[in-house]
Amino acid sequence: MLPKGVGRVTLDSLFYLPVEQRYNPHGGTEDIATDFNNRHLDSTIFSLLTPLNGSVPGGNASIGDSHVKYTYLYNIEDLGGQYGLTDRLTIGIDIPYFWASNSVEAGLNSGPGSSANVVLNTSSAATLAFFPAGSPCRNPVLPFAAIAPCSVVPGFATRRFSTTDVQRLLGPGLVTNAGARIPGFGFKKIQDWNGDGLGDITLGGKYQYLRTQDAALAVTLGARLATGRRGDPDDLSDVYWSTGANAILLRLHGDYALSNLWNKRPPSAQTGAREISQPGDLVLNATFKYDKVLPDYSTRRVPSDITNPITSNRERVYRELGDRFEIEVGAKYDLPRGFSLSALYRYGWKLSDVVVGHRGFKYETLTQDSDSTEQIYIVGVGYSTVPLYLEKKFPIPMGVSLSYRDRFAGSGPHSAGSPSQVLNSQYLNLGLQVLF
Repeated sequence: MLPKGVGRVTLDSLFYLPVEQRYNPHGGTEDIATDFNNRHLDSTIFSLLTPLNGSVPGGNASIGDSHVKYTYLYNIEDLGGQYGLTDRLTIGIDIPYFWASNSVEAGLNSGPGSSANVVLNTSSAATLAFFPAGSPCRNPVLPFAAIAPCSVVPGFATRRFSTTDVQRLLGPGLVTNAGARIPGFGFKKIQDWNGDGLGDITLGGKYQYLRTQDAALAVTLGARLATGRRGDPDDLSDVYWSTGANAILLRLHGDYALSNLWNKRPPSAQTGAREISQPGDLVLNATFKYDKVLPDYSTRRVPSDITNPITSNRERVYRELGDRFEIEVGAKYDLPRGFSLSALYRYGWKLSDVVVGHRGFKYETLTQDSDSTEQIYIVGVGYSTVPLYLEKKFPIPMGVSLSYRDRFAGSGPHSAGSPSQVLNSQYLNLGLQVLF
């Protein structure tokens, strides 16, 4: 809380360590690109291969095996401002700005030892004209067994599929040398990605309804505006930092000056939530958070299998993303000369999403395992010039802090495109605050 007429500007600089993994529904970790990595690119993904299943060993035509790896990197500047309207009511706003990137490794292994059992027909239209109508040698994709019989015609040629071929099959489609067009899925090229922009803006007011010498209770009401970047349904390698849904926020705060049990203060002293802290002060705090996520509409790809996001099924669907809850407990200990130590533990959980569409797709794939959990700890050290400012030994009342945050456990959906996925991430936070 801030006294009446006092303002504060804060700036937090968040430097993420490289993020390569997320939490799966069972609480284990897996690569972010698990949906795409080490996959047999067969007829279950590319339906054009289905007619060839009966002509290949094992009955599953495949162009080869994928290798895909994603590495996310974030840098966030979080600008905040608060102002004390009264001694018990503080209003504030939080405006984050994101810089994000995805370093991508993407390739195809169609060589010996892979699952590849078909090839691309690279013969010219003139060569294919020598084959009778309906001949399998005219097909754009052929099983290995068809190469020798078709090679009796001079100029007949084939080759194994390449990474570029797969990118075209996922995107605009592939055109053979003979002019045959194999339709694509309309995705953008899987490649390195980077972008920046505003995050979700948060604003609200905090009211302290109880204040004693030892404790303080407060409530915050606010809103989160979906001003950040949401995921692109046509980009398999982009990075988003907003679910795209607005939310109403409720926070219940409690502080308890535990050190008052052994550091006796004058009866007129206010709680540590209001007064200037002193060396030896130990304040415990707890917060309950509830985010009521509001319904919205979003354009999504709707796969038939949650582990296979490659689909041309695309629809603007109605969404009710699951509400989110968090419980935080922490402590702050004040050291001499304006220094302090802090620690916090957070447990969060989210309810399942609801998605409704009208085109008969398997919308349950967008909500499967969308309930999630996370566990986080934050440890930090801070320094404040406020005591020196009050003694007229420093010109500006300000504070700096350095903290480390680790999401060390969690659970969430398999889908990389889900707004509910939970990343295994860590970052350093360099904070600055100035009072005026």
